[in-house]
Amino acid sequence: MLDELAPDLERKPENARFIFNDDTRQLDLLREAVVGRSLDTQATIEAIQQAINRGESEVSLVFHTEDPAVRSDATAESLGISENVVAVSTFFSGSSEGRIQNIRTAASEFHGYLVAPGETVSMAELLGDISLDAGYTEALIIFGDRTIQGVGGGVCQVSTTLFRAAFFGGYPIDERYPHAYRVLYYEQGPNSPGPGMDATVFVPRVDFKFTNDTPYWLLMETYLYGEQLLWKFYSTSDGRTVEWSSTGPRNVVEAPEPLYRENDDLKKGKIKQVDYEADGMDVTVYRTVSRQGEVLHEDTIKTHYLPWRAIYEFGPGTKLPDDVEVED
Repeated sequence: MLDELAPDLERKPENARFIFNDDTRQLDLLREAVVGRSLDTQATIEAIQQAINRGESEVSLVFHTEDPAVRSDATAESLGISENVVAVSTFFSGSSEGRIQNIRTAASEFHGYLVAPGETVSMAELLGDISLDAGYTEALIIFGDRTIQGVGGGVCQVSTTLFRAAFFGGYPIDERYPHAYRVLYYEQGPNSPGPGMDATVFVPRVDFKFTNDTPYWLLMETYLYGEQLLWKFYSTSDGRTVEWSSTGPRNVVEAPEPLYRENDDLKKGKIKQVDYEADGMDVTVYRTVSRQGEVLHEDTIKTHYLPWRAIYEFGPGTKLPDDVEVED
């Protein structure tokens, strides 16, 4: 019985969460630390037996406790955090309300999160359950060879932004997957690095991971300003610099001709675009991370985008041009 209750009674230790105050250069507490606990089954059984022998009807459970690595009274100095080491923005103009909600929900999981020296961050692990119960809603996702409505559409705006923050911050990229096709959301705004600089996640099978290979803690902050996601890393620079280049689009394959398919839910004469064309291509991005003439990391990040066809749906009885391809 106790073994069955244990998972509900236990909790993992959680570090406090902070934001870095740029004026005071100190940490402002965002969320209190959580002390972990686990049920000591053997000690609890012994306590129950002793209570029975004494004729007592109540007994306290016995727990092991575990302090988190970072308590609520931690300071910027104790964690080695002194400055903003990288700030990256991506833009999502034209996104649906559902997509923006999912971006906000996913990004909030990282706000104030601390990464220990040597720790590898798994985005899938931090996000956990992407479901309606977790605050997500339906928006467009890539599934197989189609773009469809699915819970969590837009989360890849968050993974792409985190990927770029780690990339331009000079941190090791441990696991990264591109989208199936070139998504123009990720090339909006000023100073866009162009294609080949996106990262997708599909929890739990497709992940994005990077490692904090510095001797200092890393604090992440995320902010939504209108149609912009800003990701900031606070730590202390160890003097590393990042040089990068891109081949740009290579081996370009034109998108197939649009496909039309009937949708009984649409009225006669109504035509609705549900997927958008994108040329296929290969892009290779090179990165060299150095410190005082010593090369710390050299990366070759290859991306292969599939050619993607536009898809239109039409209501029964709608007159279509003679030269279009209609799905059987």
